[in-house]
Amino acid sequence: MARLASPVRKRDRMSEAALAPAPVQDLPAARLVDLVDEISSGLDEPTWLRDWRHAALRRALDTPWPSGKEEEWRRTPPERLPRRAESALPPSSNGAAPTHLFAPRDRAALLHHVGGRAVNAALRSDLEAGGLLLAPLSQAAREHPALVQRWLGSTHAPAFDRYGALGAALWTQGMFCYVPAGLQVDHSVFHLTSQPADGSDLWAYTLVAAERESAVSVIEAAAGPADDLRDDGRAPFVHHTVELAAEDAANIQFATVQRWSQDTAALTTAVAAIGRDAQLRYNSVSIGADLDKQRIDLELAQPGGHADLHGVFAGRGHQHIEHITRQHHSGLNASSELLVRGVLTDESHAVQYGVIRIDPGGQKTSAFQTMRNLLLDAGAGADPIPILEIEADDVKCSHAAAVGPVSADQLFYLQSRGIPPAIAERMVVRGFLAEVVDEIADQHLREVIDELIEAQLQIPHTVVSE
Repeated sequence: MARLASPVRKRDRMSEAALAPAPVQDLPAARLVDLVDEISSGLDEPTWLRDWRHAALRRALDTPWPSGKEEEWRRTPPERLPRRAESALPPSSNGAAPTHLFAPRDRAALLHHVGGRAVNAALRSDLEAGGLLLAPLSQAAREHPALVQRWLGSTHAPAFDRYGALGAALWTQGMFCYVPAGLQVDHSVFHLTSQPADGSDLWAYTLVAAERESAVSVIEAAAGPADDLRDDGRAPFVHHTVELAAEDAANIQFATVQRWSQDTAALTTAVAAIGRDAQLRYNSVSIGADLDKQRIDLELAQPGGHADLHGVFAGRGHQHIEHITRQHHSGLNASSELLVRGVLTDESHAVQYGVIRIDPGGQKTSAFQTMRNLLLDAGAGADPIPILEIEADDVKCSHAAAVGPVSADQLFYLQSRGIPPAIAERMVVRGFLAEVVDEIADQHLREVIDELIEAQLQIPHTVVSE
């Protein structure tokens, strides 16, 4: 039988608020300084990059851990949030990649990290000749120092909180994708990440820079084993920093799909800087992890820029999924759209806290937000919270938010035409997510997302017999 949620209710947060935060497990400051040196030396980085890491570490040590009272943190279950700064170079061998990762044959380039170590890299020869670069970030810093120095930290991605600053200091897995001016990359660039086999923490850094009038599609897929990874009572922790820089009239299509192990705590700190008349689409697909919290900022400081931020998620069990987003307009005649859709089962919970911020210089801005949550079980819940902060008087802005169960009328309509209940529910879920999934340009990625969502929600993938 299809599962019908009870009438929409606000989740009772009192019991969670009473739970103690996870204990702080920082290494001593002197040990962290040594650790940064060990990471930089182990990755054979130039001196300037080691110094850059140390500057980030100083910011981190000067910044307290979130207390849970901050607006962007008070809905995050404190007992599930690791508060530790640990990192280590990956071993020379870290096991095989899980089968959940994918990369079709028709691709522009591929970089694959297993447990933080690069194990495979391939770049199409004609694109390499045209100047496309895809490489581990430390390697790029050695071989192309001027390029990496120009772009690394250019969006101020690590500046938000202690996690972001630590992410800039402690990353061991880095990816740099550079597209020179005028180059139009005709197929997607793939970056695949496998979770460390021993359940250790993973700090990752992604940097994508597209010069003027260039175009590129970058797809990042991350996966881990389905079973628990640690037996010491601590959740595996993943932090991912993403910097996207699109120069004037550039076009970046960026998609990230994660299916981490179900006991992982995953945090993302992402910033996209959109130049004059540039285009950006950021697609986020969240399937795995126990806690998945994403902070994504769109910076539109130049005239005519446009950015789309589209999110899809599927939650089950006791998963907690958060999207903390900011559409910041300070440039003239720019536009942005946020569209997040998710499906929740069991006792999973989602939060969408989205801010549209328009500065006085952001006249003629068009900015919109839509947050919709579909509940398949009575225990599931969601809190969509759209916020508008407008200091300009010639703008178009709107927001919409909804939480609700599967429509009984839709299920009745489908079942009255001979469609079994489980298949009817699958069709409703697929139709609900189609507005986001179907707009992803890569067909292979769309098919993978459909399969992952159906497996996550345990919806049978069955063809109705005639």
